[in-house]
Amino acid sequence: MKRIALILALALSALLLTACGASEFGVIQNDPDRIVISAENAEKDAFFVTGTLEVAEGLQIVAAADLEKGSIRVEIYAAPEGEESVSELTELGDALLTGDLKADEHFEGGMAAGSYLVKAICLNRATGSVEITVQPGQ
Repeated sequence: MKRIALILALALSALLLTACGASEFGVIQNDPDRIVISAENAEKDAFFVTGTLEVAEGLQIVAAADLEKGSIRVEIYAAPEGEESVSELTELGDALLTGDLKADEHFEGGMAAGSYLVKAICLNRATGSVEITVQPGQ
């Protein structure tokens, strides 16, 4: 009986440790004028590419972090022309706008009218969110 109780206690402990160590890093909103990234104990070097942000003439892209810990790099790329999906991309080219964000930091940049992809990379284990929006330029 003690052996069964010990096995159950060890199994429960392992389950709790696994749940506490859960790591999530992804998009919770993806609209043409707003992308929201969520990180929950996201692992270093985790990344993804998503899109598409639609920027009209006179608008800019603003990325603002609300991170409790860690840092996330946001890179903005011109979207390829045609019907190619993000999952089929083999190369993005050079980033047009890049910023490393932590805590309550933000960056912004004027962009030519067009469609843009967002690549997010977790630089240090991160928890919180990053919001990328299309706003009037200054």
